[in-house]
Amino acid sequence: MIENLEDFLSSYGYVAVFIGTFIEGELFLLVAGFFVRHDFLQPIPTFIFSILGALTHELIYFFLGRWKGRSILLGNKYTKRRYIKAKKLIEKYGIYSLFIIRFLYGMRVVPMMLMGATGFNFYKFLFFNVLSLVIWASIFLSVGYFLGHIAINLFGNLKHYYFLFGLAVVILGLLIYTFLTLKSKRREASR
Repeated sequence: MIENLEDFLSSYGYVAVFIGTFIEGELFLLVAGFFVRHDFLQPIPTFIFSILGALTHELIYFFLGRWKGRSILLGNKYTKRRYIKAKKLIEKYGIYSLFIIRFLYGMRVVPMMLMGATGFNFYKFLFFNVLSLVIWASIFLSVGYFLGHIAINLFGNLKHYYFLFGLAVVILGLLIYTFLTLKSKRREASR
């Protein structure tokens, strides 16, 4: 089983990092950092593909915001409430709000669309967004790497269990994400 995992990660691991950070960044960065620690992935390509995945996601929403941002954001209760929060944050901190937004769970889409809709300078947005992504990826990959180090200290070098651990982290993360999303939607519906 471990040979299959190593073959899979050597062939498709960086594509998986790109897709994972495109969809749900933090969780996949933790798992990727864990796999870097156990030499399933190399640190530099993992870092680059994690930034590229998140950046691609955010550029899509930035340009979607330029195209139809206000109508989309104000079109339903869920995005309208997040729009109000994101607008206050952006008005207060401007482009520097990207550094704050980066670490607020569930606030990736609306602020990126809002920045596009309000006409932020694209090159300024790109520069500060990449800078915030570098900090973000460094932190979460380091935490995942540290968790991988703890796994070695606790369990020794039992590589055949590490895939199961990574899978358990992904499943647990998806369950938490689903729970928080449902809870947020119930709260929004009751208002």
